[in-house]
Amino acid sequence: MQSLLTKLRPRPGRPYVRPWALATPIVVLLFCLPLLRPLRHPGQAGGDEQLRLATISALVEHRADSGALAERLAIDTRQFIPSSHVIAANGRLFSDQPPMLAFLLSAPALILFWMGYRLQENSVLAPYLLTLLGATLPVAGAAGLVYRMGRIFELRRPWRTALAAAVVFATGLISYAVVLNPHVPAAVLVLAAAGCLVHIVGSENPSRGGAWIVLAGFCAALAATIDLSASVFLVLLMAVIPAIRLPAALRIGGIILFLLGATPPILLHASLTVPVTGNLLPGDMHPELAIHRRMLIDEPAVDAAPDGPDRYQAADLADDPDANPPPPTFWQKIGRGIGSFTWALIGEHGLLVHFPVVILGVAGMFVVMHRHWPLTTKILAADSAIAAMIGIIGFSASRYGPATAAFGNRWLIVFLPFLFFWAGAWLRRPHRAAAWAIAGLLLTFSILVSLIGATDPMPAGGYSRYTAISALRDLVNSPPPVLHTALADR
Repeated sequence: MQSLLTKLRPRPGRPYVRPWALATPIVVLLFCLPLLRPLRHPGQAGGDEQLRLATISALVEHRADSGALAERLAIDTRQFIPSSHVIAANGRLFSDQPPMLAFLLSAPALILFWMGYRLQENSVLAPYLLTLLGATLPVAGAAGLVYRMGRIFELRRPWRTALAAAVVFATGLISYAVVLNPHVPAAVLVLAAAGCLVHIVGSENPSRGGAWIVLAGFCAALAATIDLSASVFLVLLMAVIPAIRLPAALRIGGIILFLLGATPPILLHASLTVPVTGNLLPGDMHPELAIHRRMLIDEPAVDAAPDGPDRYQAADLADDPDANPPPPTFWQKIGRGIGSFTWALIGEHGLLVHFPVVILGVAGMFVVMHRHWPLTTKILAADSAIAAMIGIIGFSASRYGPATAAFGNRWLIVFLPFLFFWAGAWLRRPHRAAAWAIAGLLLTFSILVSLIGATDPMPAGGYSRYTAISALRDLVNSPPPVLHTALADR
C-alpha cells in the first residue's frame, strides 16, 4: 500500500493541471455545446443521422428480444420513417451503415431510456447527449492528444497548443463535432493509434511497450469498424512496428500484439454484420440488399435554386433499372476518373477549397522525409500521405454519396487530422515572411470555413453548391421550413 501511495503522490514541481494542454479542449467544448444539432435544429436530423439514431433506438428497445444480436438492429418503422440507404435482410429493414458506432452508443442510450428519455424523431435531450459523447468529446480529446503527440517535433508548449488548435479547427473536425457521425470518432481513433506508436518510439525502453502496441491495434481496428475508409490505417500503421528499435523476435511479437489488440473490435463487428449481410462488409457495400426508393415529395437542398432542375429526379432516372445505356468506353472511364479526382479536390465539396491548410501537412511530411528523423517517424508520416491518397482515389472511383451531400467532403475527414499533424515538422524550420504570410492566410481561411460548417454540417436536404457559401447564406437567412419526406418502393 505504501508503494502505491508513493506512485500516486505527485512529484515535486509537477503541476496538477497543465493549462496549455487543456486550453484547446476547453475551447472546443465552449464552442460546440451551444451548436449541437439536436439543440440548434431539433427534429431536423439528416438521413444519415436519423438512421443511426433509429438503430440505437432499436438496440435499446429490442434488447429483450430473443435471437442473434444483429437482429436487434432492425429499424422500428413505427417510430422512424426510413429514408434511403436501408437494406432488407431476414424480412426486416436495417440501416446500411456499419453498426459499431450505434452499438457503442446504445449503452448510454439505455441509461437514458431507463431515466425515461426515449429516442424519437423530435426528441432533444437524448440525441444531444449522444452527440456529445459520440462526436464532441472525441474532438476535445483529439486536441489533447495532438498536444501530447507534438512532443515528437520538440516544439514549445504554446506552439504545441497552436498545432492542436489548428488540427481541430482547420481540418473539418470542428464542423462535424456538432452532429452524430462516424467520421469524427474514426479520425480520433486513428490519431490515438498513431499516438500509441509515437509513445513507444519515444520511450527509453520500447521493449516494455507491449500494452501500447495492443492499444494501437485496438484503436485502429475500432476506427475501421466505425468508418470503413479507416481500414487502410489498420494495415499502414502495422508497418511501423518492424522499424521500432527492438530485436527481431520482439518485432514479430509486436506485430502479433497489434493483431491481438485488433481482434476484439473485428469479432464484434462480425457478430453485428455477418448475420445481416453475410460477410464483414457493411450494408452499403451490398447493393443487392438495398431497398430502392423514390421521393414523392422532394426535400430540396439547402442551397437549391427555387426554379432549378430537380436533381433528385435526375438521379432517380439515372438509376432507373429499365434504362439500358451503352457501356462507357475506356477513354470515357479515364475521363470520368480524372473528372471525379479533380472534383474531389476543387469541386463544390472539394478538399482544397475548404481546408487548403492541409498543404502544410504535406509540406511537413516531406520535411520529415528529408531530415534526419527516425525511420519510424518517416513511416508514420508516409502512412498519413498514402492513406489520404488512397482515400481520395477511392472516393473518386466510387463517388460515394448523392448529388447533394453534407458540408465539405465528410468522407475524407478521417484522413485530414493525421495528415495535417505533420505541419508541426514544418513549424520547426525557419521560413521567410512571405511563407509565414501564406501559411497564415491558408490557416485563417480553413478555420473560418470550418467554423461556418459547424453551424449546419449535415442538413436534411444537403448542399448542392459550394458548401461554405451555402452554409453562410443559410446562417444569415432564415432557414426554409422542413418538409417531411414521403417514401414509396420503386
